[in-house]
This record gives sequence, structure tokens and C-alpha cells, in this order.
Amino acid sequence: MRLSRTLLLATLCFTTLTVGPTAQANAFVKDVPGAVSKPTLAEKMVVDGVVIESSTLVSNKDVATLKAHFRALFIQRGLYLAEEMEAVKLQLGEQVTGLDTENLISYTVILQPSGKGATTLIFSSAELGKRRQKEVPAFAPVYPGSGPVTSTQLEWMKSMTYATTATPAEIRAFYREKLAAQGYEQGPDDGFTKGPERIALTVAPGVKERTVLLIQEMGIAETMRGAQ
Repeated sequence: MRLSRTLLLATLCFTTLTVGPTAQANAFVKDVPGAVSKPTLAEKMVVDGVVIESSTLVSNKDVATLKAHFRALFIQRGLYLAEEMEAVKLQLGEQVTGLDTENLISYTVILQPSGKGATTLIFSSAELGKRRQKEVPAFAPVYPGSGPVTSTQLEWMKSMTYATTATPAEIRAFYREKLAAQGYEQGPDDGFTKGPERIALTVAPGVKERTVLLIQEMGIAETMRGAQ
């Protein structure tokens, strides 16, 4: 059984962005050693048609201790821990992801160090079995020969992500050419702007393939105009 690596990356990227409150983010939010705060009210978003619920709290335990705890707890509760998800590395902290194979619900805990003796935990759950089929159109070209695109949409932000065997240099050259042809100007840190719009390009390293993430942000004025 395989979980979507690109869907997870999109979820990790947007898990703290919200589109409305909901009741419960993660069944494991009550099982936190050393919790020093109450979990936040669960919030909901949609990633590629999948409803994601998230909540956060703070613990006085370190990242390694908490990761070991949740790996053991997920296994004890009968969740499937996929090898490809175990291999996913974050820029900050660690993550543990397990799948309830009967109900098709994935559970993720992101563990981020947040000062001396403190760790912030971000819990999220995704009902993969209730995936909405409405497609979000791509806002940028896709490198030729790449895998399927996973997309998200919020009121003021869109994202698209996919895997490709192209090198980081080939990917960046591709977007410099294609986005320039669409009227975007390249700025620092792989950012491209056109009026109030900004597209940020991220290329995650990998041995056999790279994961490409593009985020399109709209300016405040444009967002307000679209809401009217």
C-alpha cells in the first residue's frame, strides 16, 4: 500500500492555514506526554479534494521522545506506517504519519522545536476515503513527463505539487522560461511576480526524483475585489 508523497507534502505545507472551524482534528491529540497547553480549536481546510483537520499544542518533551512515543502509539492502535512517509524529512522538526486502512483516514503529527525545553505539535487528520472529486485547475505549467499533479485552493492562495525525475537546475530553467513567457518577473529565492500575483517555486531533493511545489499568492487588493 502506498500513500501519496505529494499529497502529504502539500498537507504539511498548508496544515496551519484554515478555511473554517470543525470539531476534532486528531484522535491522538489527547495522548501527548508533557503537554503544557490545551489543544487549539480544530480547524479545517481542503487539499486536493481531501478534508484536512488540524490542531496544535505545546509539550515540554523533546522531538525525539515525542516521535518515538507517537510511532509506538500509532503501531499499537493498528495504523499502517508507510516507508515512503517515514523517509519524508522536514526543514524544521520531524513528522509521524499513520493510516487507518479500514476507514481510510491518515493521521499526522508534526513535531517542531520551539525554544528551550518545548516542542510544538501540529496534529492533522485526512479523510482520504471521502475525497472530493472537484478539480482545481493548474495555474502554472508542469515539467514534461512528470507525475500527477496534486492541487489545493484557498481564497487567497493556490498550490500545485508533483514529482519529476528532472534535475533541480532543469526544473528552475523550465519555470524561468515558461513563467517569463506569461509575464512574470523573477525575483530572489525562486519567486516570480506579475502585478499582485506571486508564484513561489520550491524543489525538494530526492535520490530518484524531485518534488516540485508551486504556491500562488494573490495581493490583498485582488483578494478583496474577488470577495465582493
